[in-house]
Amino acid sequence: MSWKMTQCLNPDCLHSNPNTVERCQRCQSKLLLSDRYRAVRTIGSGGFACAFAAVDEHRLRTPCVIKQFLPRQQNHEILQTSMNLFKQEAHILRDLGNHPQIPALLAFFEQEQRFYLVQEFIDGLSLFEVLATQGAFSEQQVRSVFGQLLPLLQFVHERQVIHRDIKLSNIIRQPDSSLVLIDFGGSMAASADFRSITGTPGYAAPEQLQGRVCPASDLYSLGVIGLRLLMASLPQDDGSDPLFDPQRQQWCPLPTHISPEFQQILSKLLQQNVEERYSSAAHVLEDLAPETPAPKSTPSGPVTTQRDRVLLRSAAGLDYRPLRNLLAAENYREADQETWHLLLQAADRQAEGSLSLGSLRKIPQPDLETLDQLWQTFSHGQFGFTVQKQIYQGLGGKTAFDYPLWTAFGQQVGWCVDRQWINYSHLGFSTQAPRGSFPACFADPLNRTGFARGACGWWRVGFVTLIERLGHPGHQAETWL
Repeated sequence: MSWKMTQCLNPDCLHSNPNTVERCQRCQSKLLLSDRYRAVRTIGSGGFACAFAAVDEHRLRTPCVIKQFLPRQQNHEILQTSMNLFKQEAHILRDLGNHPQIPALLAFFEQEQRFYLVQEFIDGLSLFEVLATQGAFSEQQVRSVFGQLLPLLQFVHERQVIHRDIKLSNIIRQPDSSLVLIDFGGSMAASADFRSITGTPGYAAPEQLQGRVCPASDLYSLGVIGLRLLMASLPQDDGSDPLFDPQRQQWCPLPTHISPEFQQILSKLLQQNVEERYSSAAHVLEDLAPETPAPKSTPSGPVTTQRDRVLLRSAAGLDYRPLRNLLAAENYREADQETWHLLLQAADRQAEGSLSLGSLRKIPQPDLETLDQLWQTFSHGQFGFTVQKQIYQGLGGKTAFDYPLWTAFGQQVGWCVDRQWINYSHLGFSTQAPRGSFPACFADPLNRTGFARGACGWWRVGFVTLIERLGHPGHQAETWL
């Protein structure tokens, strides 16, 4: 992003100015918003807002996005509805908090009789752009998309928010392949007292276009995304859609090159009748998890149901059934310790009782992914290595040492409180623990050879080494887009 010019935000001007002036050279409007945010260029406009790429002068010119309330309709009722939606977007972004897959709200204010919303800039390409350059996705790639978006939708829906505009152009794939959901401008709190009709034709659920929405409406749109990625087909400029028959109100036959199990998932997501659709993202995740035949007996824990199975792959010949049963029973303390013992076995370090950076790099990729998938699946996206990676990188974490950032990560996942690292024995091993809290075993407490420690947070380098194995181009690339 070039910082050399400053975009005037007066909608009747939009003159591009040198970044050395404080007021527009053409209309004399003030260029800095709230004396810190400077627009660089226009990046898009919608029904009632215009978006600008911008920088925050108070944060070393950190990139951000400015959204300006700019309704095109002058009808009083439409203006009021648009204003309500614009303000509601700010409230929703604030209430959803600092989630690594949602742009953070930085500011909301009025200046020169215009309203502005400032949010985090997300670097990457939309799935629309990826599809245009890459072509059709494989089933595994679409499963990967669903695997990232479903826990996010569950998080959003549990907070009584419906996005209402899930589409390819509103999902950004970052350079590390993690996905971010943007544009909450049409989103709605379930308790909202106004029900405007919004959404994008070709993605929106039938009931949504009639003014009725529920979590299943977003899931319908996710199913449409899956179908479009598999078929590499988009709505046409004339309004027609090669994948949808408007006369019969039916989608095209599902592609035959995908597994019967995935066909069933897509079919249920795309049901026209909301009552026949999945009611929650968690239920989709349960069906999405690959299955393996049930063991004849599971004496180490409770018997799992068919919905609770994950493909237990191991290149090291390990038995993951005890861990699966502990997670199914939400016994996170013992599951965390079982995870540690499995990591030692996978790295062939049982005798040493600790992990080294070299041994971390030798853990077979299928075993690492099985551990991650078990934690993610049974916690409904609350815990797991990938969740921790998304949080860490969402805060700006990289491989280079940055202790303040590491501390911020520790505070977000509940390992650190008021800049003090919590003793492992004091962690709250429950479903109420902060997102990303577990696994915590590898962060330090059980990896104590030669040390009498016990505090989480010491082993930052090991943590980074471990999470870098997930989605690394040299390992199982098809799992990450």
